[in-house]
Amino acid sequence: MQATSTVQQTSDDLARAAELPPLSDSRTFGRAFGDIKEGLRQRELWSHLGWQDIKQRYRRSVIGPFWITISQGVIALGLGLLYSQLFNMHIQTFLPYISAGFIVWAFISGCLTEGMETFIANEGLIKQIRAPLTVYALRTVWRQTLMFAHNLIVIVVVVGIFFGSLNQDYALSQNGLCTPDNICHPGLGWYTLTAIPAFFLLAFNGVWVTLLLGIISTRYRDIPQVINS
Repeated sequence: MQATSTVQQTSDDLARAAELPPLSDSRTFGRAFGDIKEGLRQRELWSHLGWQDIKQRYRRSVIGPFWITISQGVIALGLGLLYSQLFNMHIQTFLPYISAGFIVWAFISGCLTEGMETFIANEGLIKQIRAPLTVYALRTVWRQTLMFAHNLIVIVVVVGIFFGSLNQDYALSQNGLCTPDNICHPGLGWYTLTAIPAFFLLAFNGVWVTLLLGIISTRYRDIPQVINS
């Protein structure tokens, strides 16, 4: 008799739950923006997790995260030497050009590829720790930012070596000289500092792209395989 009453009570509870109206769009968006706001507040959590990812990846390594710098530097040097010969480019101006572009693209590519795995890779933490989901997206972008900071050493070294060619108007071809037949690039100046707010804008876009791709890839597990292939 008691078991029958328990089953009946459970059925009544399920029926009442089914009759509850669904959440309105305004409440749904409110919860989403609340999650983002709370995730931004927990800066210590996602910054610590992102830094631990770097330390775990290069634990017991002699030079640690600077392997990132070496690998990116070797790739940028190889591509710069190869394409400068193939397309008859001036190496003193083309190598800094391709190094900067390659390192920025590495940041964008990392946010895209690792962003798809954000919630899948953090499944255990999501189930164990009561934290906003935005924390895991910020963790991914912060990890990519740390890797980007290590890669900046490559740009600093390359610009330092070829500073004489970059300190004035230059072209990528024709021995680096500006002529009416080619595109002339302005040399280094104070406007170069606009790269700093540009990177913050890039990181901001990386956060919402990571959130979007993470949600889609969690629902459709074939998306990461399609994009990575």
